[in-house]
Amino acid sequence: DDLTLKSDSAVLGFGADTDTTLTHTDGTGLTLNSTNKLCFNDASQFIQGASATVLDIAATDEIELTATLVDVVGNFTNSGTIVSAGKITADAGIDIDNFNIDGTTIALSSGNMTLDSAGEVILDSASGTMRFKVNGTSVGEFYSDSSDFLIRSAVSDKDIKLQGNDGGSTITALQLDMSENGGASFSD
Repeated sequence: DDLTLKSDSAVLGFGADTDTTLTHTDGTGLTLNSTNKLCFNDASQFIQGASATVLDIAATDEIELTATLVDVVGNFTNSGTIVSAGKITADAGIDIDNFNIDGTTIALSSGNMTLDSAGEVILDSASGTMRFKVNGTSVGEFYSDSSDFLIRSAVSDKDIKLQGNDGGSTITALQLDMSENGGASFSD
């Protein structure tokens, strides 16, 4: 009933010229020689040590891992689409094209950022403050105080201006001069 090869490093040879071998590696397991494949079904599905550093697992359609946890130690490269029915957690951050999302920051390395929504774009801050910065310097804020909506210029003596387009020209309809206690100037 049983077949036992009782010597360490025993070799099973296959083929007329024994071009495929399966070797007992003492204390480790079994070794398939060279870059030969362990094939399944019509040989289009296989496991192969393609080189000394690369292991290929190939299937014509799908490789299903049924473990409750798959741990990849190292980098993961994907050339297709990643579909997840669950949450994706990336505690060290994530890079998507020019975007880097890390902790409390979404950073764009070049170009303009566009928020495009089929519905409303909602900015919701528990503190009630939306701060506008230019190169790290705060220049203005929208904020709430006792449910009042306030607009504040954050740079000393800089004005708040309400501008529009009049016949193709930019006009300042209202200017609040912060160096003059908020004195208001209206265009004619």
